[in-house]
This record gives sequence, structure tokens and C-alpha cells, in this order.
Amino acid sequence: MIDPTNSRYRHLAFKEAGPYRRFIQEEDNQLESAGLTFRKLDIPVHGSYGALLFTKQWKIRREQILKRDFYSCVLCKSKSQLQIHHRQYHFVVQLNQYKLPWEYDDHLLVTLCQTCNSKGHGKFKVPTINI
Repeated sequence: MIDPTNSRYRHLAFKEAGPYRRFIQEEDNQLESAGLTFRKLDIPVHGSYGALLFTKQWKIRREQILKRDFYSCVLCKSKSQLQIHHRQYHFVVQLNQYKLPWEYDDHLLVTLCQTCNSKGHGKFKVPTINI
């Protein structure tokens, strides 16, 4: 595939019937030489963050937050198209990666309907905290 930007990330061509990934990263030994490691998770392929939302751990955590918020949006009280919103993201510097979605404390997760969640993301950026 032609890449005029010579980017490390390239779009996949759909040549095989294998799993779809939005982007692929070429092998990069610089991270290993710097002593950085990554946790490997056996999760479905749907982008790095989106794939985590299909895991059993997230489904259990999501249900806990929905139950706590009475299965309704905390802003408009709608009961349809509910999503769990992270009030902030945590980047673990020592591990060089973000916390997994289900590892956040209760006070950092809130139930919002799709409309309220979209409005919020349109007005504000979710802060990332280095820990």
C-alpha cells in the first residue's frame, strides 16, 4: 500500500478473511530496548479501546454502574441508549499504558444517555491524569 506520509501506522487492505483492525503497527524494537512492556489481552479485535468493551470484566463493571444509577441517565433521566462515561482517564506512567476501563473507581464512572454523552464530549475534553 502506498503511504506518502511514511507513517508507522498503515490502513489494512482487506485481503484476508481474518479479524479487522483499524490500524496496524509495524514492529518497533525501540520500546523493548527501552525496557517497556505491554499487557497482552485476549480480546476481540475492534480497535484497542473498543475491543475492551466486549470483555466480561467490562460487562460486569458496566452493569454495576447502571444498577447504581437506577438504569437511567444521571442528567436527563432517560432510560434509552445508556452509556457509561469515564469522568477522567488514568495513564499509568510506570507501565506506559492507560488503566483498563473496569479498573476505575465508582466516582469516576457515570451513566449517561447517548445524547448527553455526545453533548458533553462536544463541549469538554475528558482529562487524562498521569499516575
